[in-house]
Amino acid sequence: MAPRLSLAMIVRNEAERLGACLDSLQGLVDETVVVDTGSTDATVAIAEARGAKVCSFAWVDDFAAARNESLRQCSGDWVLVLDADERLDAEGAAAIRAALGRPEVEGFLLTIRNYLPSGAYLGIHGGSSPNPGGFPGTEHLAFCTEFSALRLFRRQEGLAYTGRIHETLDPAFDTQGWRTAPLAAVIHHLGKAEPDREQAKQQAYFQLAQTEAREQPGDPRVQYNLLQEAAMTGVWEACAEAARAFLQLRPRAPLKVFLEGARALRELGRLDEAEAILARAPDAPDTRPIRLVAQAELQFARGQADRALSTLLEAIAADPHSTLSFLRLGRWLQEQGDSEAARELLRAGLDQNPRDLLLWEALVGVSAAEGNLSIAARDAWDALAAFPQGGRGLWHQMVALALLQAGSAPEAAVVVARGLAAFPEEPELRRLAARVPPGDR
Repeated sequence: MAPRLSLAMIVRNEAERLGACLDSLQGLVDETVVVDTGSTDATVAIAEARGAKVCSFAWVDDFAAARNESLRQCSGDWVLVLDADERLDAEGAAAIRAALGRPEVEGFLLTIRNYLPSGAYLGIHGGSSPNPGGFPGTEHLAFCTEFSALRLFRRQEGLAYTGRIHETLDPAFDTQGWRTAPLAAVIHHLGKAEPDREQAKQQAYFQLAQTEAREQPGDPRVQYNLLQEAAMTGVWEACAEAARAFLQLRPRAPLKVFLEGARALRELGRLDEAEAILARAPDAPDTRPIRLVAQAELQFARGQADRALSTLLEAIAADPHSTLSFLRLGRWLQEQGDSEAARELLRAGLDQNPRDLLLWEALVGVSAAEGNLSIAARDAWDALAAFPQGGRGLWHQMVALALLQAGSAPEAAVVVARGLAAFPEEPELRRLAARVPPGDR
């Protein structure tokens, strides 16, 4: 008899994403368990419509507790764990089904591919990489980071997650001596491509990380989580302390610990300490550009602008797809009042990275700051061609205003309508729509 596979999920208000996730698993799983932690949208109905077993669980500020409830509700021989903003492709499904027949392994490490709208994002071991392509719906996302995670495992006694945030099964596997192996299957994670949604969760995640760090100050995993969430929310004292604590517990650390620790110390004005921790960061050809940007930031903070500019140009030469260097140099040029040079530099970055959202945002921002509506509108129009749902409605407003100013009301009406389709609650777009003559809409 073939092994049975259960899908275990925890969700809350995931109506926009859950259906696509479950659809990507059709024909693979024998049982779907969805633990709902308090949804107020159609999440539960969507799960039930696809045959899921839905259970309610009161949220207790602990992701591991919710995950463990999902495991308790599973009845399969094996368990696969996904989140609502993740998808599986056909190749991954085939690899998972084949792996269930391997008796020598208790768990499998799957590749988590985080799709990103910019090459300026920092992963655990360095910067982002070009999107290898091939997965539908990610064509506009030119970058990604990847890491391995234990997402497929036998259901057995002693199996339990730990961690209030970024929960993991690794301690249970270590304690039990269970064997793991890598599996050639990719889980496609789309959540990082929604920066506004990610930002909305950051304060709650930071508070959970703080609580756990107080409870378990001697756990390097906990300190890493605190460092990551503190950096995302800009709480630099907590970030610097988490970096110090991590390195005291485990001197051989991921690159992100050194970079975020140095950034936090720099923001706090502790420049000598920032330089010392940055000097300890691992150096390799593929991580050198992002280390150079961190070095340039420190040089700027010391008032060494010439050295910083030289360092940023070195970073661009080392890897023109590491867009953080373009962003930082463009910001410096704008601060110096040379908006035209900033625009030229950002355009050069976009020639190399035409689908980098942060570069487009920076370019439109420079143009808008110049006060020239026609240039800003042209840049915003180009940005919308690359990211039709970018700009949070501002790009649509710029283009529409320029068209109205030029007497092209029908074209402005089309742009406003597109903007409202993407951002229906944007008040400025709604007010702008009222300015378009009724016959032109």
